[in-house]
Amino acid sequence: MTADPDSNQRPLRTSLLGAVLGAACLLGACAGPSTERNLAPFFSSHSAAGGVPEVEALGGAVVTRKDPSSGDRRYWAVRPILSNRREPNGDQRSWFLPPLGQVKKDASEQSEVTQFIPLARYASQIEDDGFKTWSLLVLPGIYLSSHEDGRVQRAFFPFGGVVEKFLSLDRGTFVLFPLWLRTERNGRTTDHFLWPFFSYSRGTGGTAWRAWPVVGNVSWDGRYDRWFFLWPFFHWQRNDVQYGEEQTRSSWMFWPLGGQARRPEATSTSVLWPVFGYAHDKRSGFWAWDGPWPLVVFQGGDPDRATRKRVWPFYSSYEGDGMTSKWVAWPLVNWRHEEYDDGTKDTFKAFPLWRSYTRERAYVTPQSTGPAGTERYRKAWPFGRVRKAPEQSDLHVVDLNPFPDYEFVDEHYAWLWELYTRRRNREEVRSRAWLGLWRREKDADEDRRSLSALWSARDYTRAGLEVHERSLLFGLIRYRTSEAGGFELLPSSFPGPGWPMRRTPSSTPPALGPQRSTSSAAPVPLVGAHRLTRPLAMAADSPPSR
Repeated sequence: MTADPDSNQRPLRTSLLGAVLGAACLLGACAGPSTERNLAPFFSSHSAAGGVPEVEALGGAVVTRKDPSSGDRRYWAVRPILSNRREPNGDQRSWFLPPLGQVKKDASEQSEVTQFIPLARYASQIEDDGFKTWSLLVLPGIYLSSHEDGRVQRAFFPFGGVVEKFLSLDRGTFVLFPLWLRTERNGRTTDHFLWPFFSYSRGTGGTAWRAWPVVGNVSWDGRYDRWFFLWPFFHWQRNDVQYGEEQTRSSWMFWPLGGQARRPEATSTSVLWPVFGYAHDKRSGFWAWDGPWPLVVFQGGDPDRATRKRVWPFYSSYEGDGMTSKWVAWPLVNWRHEEYDDGTKDTFKAFPLWRSYTRERAYVTPQSTGPAGTERYRKAWPFGRVRKAPEQSDLHVVDLNPFPDYEFVDEHYAWLWELYTRRRNREEVRSRAWLGLWRREKDADEDRRSLSALWSARDYTRAGLEVHERSLLFGLIRYRTSEAGGFELLPSSFPGPGWPMRRTPSSTPPALGPQRSTSSAAPVPLVGAHRLTRPLAMAADSPPSR
């Protein structure tokens, strides 16, 4: 019987592995809980830029972050299924199977919204008097709500119920819908019987009625008067009565052959509505042509109204309301220029391959969404995107999302395909390679880089002098060099790198200003000079490992 050669090597491999681990422990190499440990993509506990304690596991599927001051957990996620974020001001945002389920709490407004599209939605609000109002909508037809006076209203569609402040209704009541329905809106009450066939309205604005589709009159005294007969064939209307005779609009329609609407100086004619139509206003010069709608549309002539040209889907243009837009082969190619109170924005996209914009802000207004300056964005799908703005920049290598950027996509799904990301916010720089194999976390105090457990670097200053620390091979080899000179071996810290989670504050002295004659002034000590009196090895920034 032939012996398996691998069976003879397994004890040897086990012995070697045990010897390595044993040697690491003998050297005091086990990293403590308050130090960085990096075994990406399996597990990584590190100090993110800004000193935020962060844990990442399973290549980015599990993420947690804590507040560096209080130690409270501010964010956790099991991506792409679930996440929860709590802000210092009390706001909270949670996602479940984004974008379907979410919870949003606004601490300043004392409100909460929980929903799972399209099945259920719950909303609550703490009123000024301290009473909590709430509403619950569950499809296919359950609606519950409470009010400040303590009443709880219930509706079980289509059997029966009462709703208030729902959609555009002040109040709605129904029994065995569509058998009977009562709606109240703006002081008018309408009863529907066998909706939508029979209805009668009364209250503010007078009366209205219909026996659909035979005949009906929907009117509001002083606003409009609308009749139909053998719907949808015959219609007659008077609208905008409240604005006087010069603005009152009268219209008739014999569908589908044609119809006409008139004001004293303007007419609009339709043939085979809505396929062909022409409108003209003598006072403003406005004119419009539809035909065949919605494929061909032209309008212009009035400098106060938008100009539009459309031969869909080949070409279209729009100019008005501070925006100029042109489409070629809709929805593929688009140029757009927009004007805002604080500046302009120029956009170009060739879906799905390219999307770009340049945002110019001459100054900042209360409505501004960013600082003054130039913001540039470029996206080449699926290769990646880059954004540069004053004091901020983002780089993403590989972006499989062909649509506009959405925060919930970047947060929950992008980690699956992004090969490399880099985000800069003033002095903070965060970069990460796929699965967290490479990472850089830089801020005003420290610059930390790591390549999984194989190599890690930490650069900072002490007493105004640069200090460089390195960790190799799971933290088994660690050393420190400094601008003051010298080389020092550090205790091993398995699995490495063993850097302290708390960052060392920067001690780089500020740049010297103009010289002044201050012979009588007291000398200003160098920032951190008191630390020069103790050996480098005794610095508290690299605590002894367990």
